[in-house]
Amino acid sequence: MSVLTGPIDLTQYGCPMHYIKAREAISHIALEQDIELWVNSGDAVTEVLKSLRQDGQQCEVLAEEGLTTTIRVRKKR
Repeated sequence: MSVLTGPIDLTQYGCPMHYIKAREAISHIALEQDIELWVNSGDAVTEVLKSLRQDGQQCEVLAEEGLTTTIRVRKKR
């Protein structure tokens, strides 16, 4: 069973720092563990999802509330 860690607030970062910070947070969790990320809605969500999926991670959008989107990432690599 995976353990949820976070959420990690990345709303204060712009491109590419939101992805770099997300990747750093993911590096600190075990394989198959989940982490939630808060990202600014819009292009940031698209960029983070695309980049993390290219890294081989499993990602899904959980919620969009106002200017913030919550993304769940399951570490696969």
